[in-house]
Amino acid sequence: MVNLRVWRLRSYMTALLLITMLVTFGIVGSAILLVSIPYIEQNNKEEVARETEELQERVEVLLRSLEARMELLSEALETMDPALANGMLERAAWDGEAIRAIYLASNEGTVLAAGVVPALRVRRTDLLGSDLSTTPLFRRVVESRQMVWGDKYLSSMSGAVTVGLAYPVGRQHILLAEVPMRYLLDTFQIAAGKRTSSIWLVDRSGEIVADTNGGRQVGTANVLNWPLMQAVKNYQLLPEVFAFNGQRFHPAVSHSNDLDWYFIGGMPAGLENESIRATVLFVLVGFTGSLLVGLLMAPFWASWLTRPLRGIVARAAQITQGAPAGPWPRGAVAEFNNLSADLEAMASTLQEREQKSLAVFNASPVPMSVTDMERFALLDVNDAWCKTFIRRREDVLGRTSVELNFWRSDAERDAMRNQLQATGSAEAWMLRGDGQEVLLQFSRQQAQIGNTRLLVWAAVEVTQTRRIEQQLRELNAELEERVDRRTQALAQANEELSGALSNLQQTQGELVQAEKMAALGNLVAGVAHELNTPLGNGLMAVSALSDDVRQFRLSMQDGVRRSALDALLVSAEQATSIAVRNLHRAADLVTSFKQVAVDQTSAQRRRFELAEVVDEMVASLRPSFARSAYKIEVEVPSGLVLDSYPGALGQVIGNLVNNAVLHGFEDRSWGTIRIGGERADDGSIVMRVADDGHGVPPALLERIFDPFVTTKMGRGGTGLGLHIVYNAVTNVLGGSLTVASVVGEGTVFELRLPDAAPRVTSLMPLV
Repeated sequence: MVNLRVWRLRSYMTALLLITMLVTFGIVGSAILLVSIPYIEQNNKEEVARETEELQERVEVLLRSLEARMELLSEALETMDPALANGMLERAAWDGEAIRAIYLASNEGTVLAAGVVPALRVRRTDLLGSDLSTTPLFRRVVESRQMVWGDKYLSSMSGAVTVGLAYPVGRQHILLAEVPMRYLLDTFQIAAGKRTSSIWLVDRSGEIVADTNGGRQVGTANVLNWPLMQAVKNYQLLPEVFAFNGQRFHPAVSHSNDLDWYFIGGMPAGLENESIRATVLFVLVGFTGSLLVGLLMAPFWASWLTRPLRGIVARAAQITQGAPAGPWPRGAVAEFNNLSADLEAMASTLQEREQKSLAVFNASPVPMSVTDMERFALLDVNDAWCKTFIRRREDVLGRTSVELNFWRSDAERDAMRNQLQATGSAEAWMLRGDGQEVLLQFSRQQAQIGNTRLLVWAAVEVTQTRRIEQQLRELNAELEERVDRRTQALAQANEELSGALSNLQQTQGELVQAEKMAALGNLVAGVAHELNTPLGNGLMAVSALSDDVRQFRLSMQDGVRRSALDALLVSAEQATSIAVRNLHRAADLVTSFKQVAVDQTSAQRRRFELAEVVDEMVASLRPSFARSAYKIEVEVPSGLVLDSYPGALGQVIGNLVNNAVLHGFEDRSWGTIRIGGERADDGSIVMRVADDGHGVPPALLERIFDPFVTTKMGRGGTGLGLHIVYNAVTNVLGGSLTVASVVGEGTVFELRLPDAAPRVTSLMPLV
């Protein structure tokens, strides 16, 4: 048994209330974090993207004023003599804030005029005539013939970092200006203003040239090969987060087409974001506050809630110690009042049940006793026990079975106790108060009342029962001997029945063969009769021709006459025509009979058309009906091809036709048998053999395919024809056979055959 830790109710309630508060706030706080953090993260992504794009647009707007100045200068210089352009260029670079030097060069790169800030004018003459054709910026503006910003470079005039700006002047000249890097950075800072995200200005070489954090990241890293920049250059999706200097940021990138520079924005991600930190801190503070409030308030709530229950527990302890029944404490909590009322009723009920239990114990018809666990002394016995043992209750209470001389011997007593410990029940012979021996069956069960452990005993007298059981055992032994004798007799009878069954099976096989031979005999007789007519006609025609030839030979002695020769030719033509026609008829009959005979005497499987096999079988059967009014009508369309056993199918058709003639047309000289076929929706072939005969009685219809079932038993019928048909259809052709009949209207046998029959090794026997 597992020892569980026991808590005081007040402590348990305190812990329960505290845990409830913490779990509640934990769930609410977790829900707040799960909802707020993704929302803040999404807002941060949108904010950094918006601010980055907005800064890029502002910088470009400020730079367009400089581009506009270049465009105005270009328009003014387009019609001016280059030798007179120095003054205009001097004014353009006068203050040096936006432009420190500006040159007018020819398309070949020769500097024709120049303007510089006043501090550098002494060096202006050195610039005139210099060649700028090798600079990348000059080549780009010559090729594109439009405004072009160049990379930053170290100016040879001022020695400061400069960004080049070039614009074509007409078709013959190029205007190039050196814009101080400081101007661009100031422009960036002016446009940046105050922003929540960090934005870097990165030139086309990947260096950070400005940022919104006071220039702390300027020159610290080259980001050209960063995955972030590679994703931008390859037109791929930006990563969700990128790390820089130990911090994680949500990225946003905007590209300036004018400068060909990149604006990279970053918003702190995760706990590094101030809004997320504030949200998490708010939840933690709330959780801690709830914990402190719970620690202060939960003990008071628990004490107040458990006060009525403590009074109920105290009253229950008094009742357990034997206090008389009386009112139980009540309080302000309805549930505790209900519990107190229920316990009050339960205490009263228990007292009533105790009295009832004593009454039932004494009224039980089974002898029962109660002993302690140490000496096994009798503490109580019921009336049935006193009657069985013929002893008085007051004489046995407090005494043991040994003291009362219950046992015939100590060995029997020890054997009974061992059996009780092993199985829980035991039988033993004991002595009653009058000295008579009785056989008792004992069972016991432990019971605990308070701290006292007791044994409850039940004893049933089985003396007479055991005597009856002994008699039953003797009777069973006698019955087993009788059963053995009957079994031997049944075994002998079984052997005799097995022999009779073997003989019956042999007889059944012989009947099947006789049925087949009879069918084949009828087939041969019919074909022989049918062949007799064409062969007789042919023989008669040939005999007549022989007589005409002999007469012609006799008439030739007196000379050959044309009329005699013509008559001979006419007779020969008629005789040969009759002989050829009848011999063809005989040959067709022989071919059909030969195919049917070959199919029915072999297990050959082949591919055939249903119409051909039906026509051949009907052709071999028609001679049998030549002298009767029975008709066979065939309605089988062509194209129904089967891969099956034509012999078995022919045997089925022959048996069904013969069954119709023998039973359906009995006592009738007329009748029609219709053989039809079609393809079902599931692809199988459905074939029907129907007659308009007498029909089959309902009592016979259910077992018509069973062997030896016939209405002509003893009159030439064996009852195996339809049994053979059923076995051939189901076992050989792999199909199903059903029958429907209405007495007086006829019978329909329906065969449902698959396109390809299952493989079999032999068609015989089909029984």
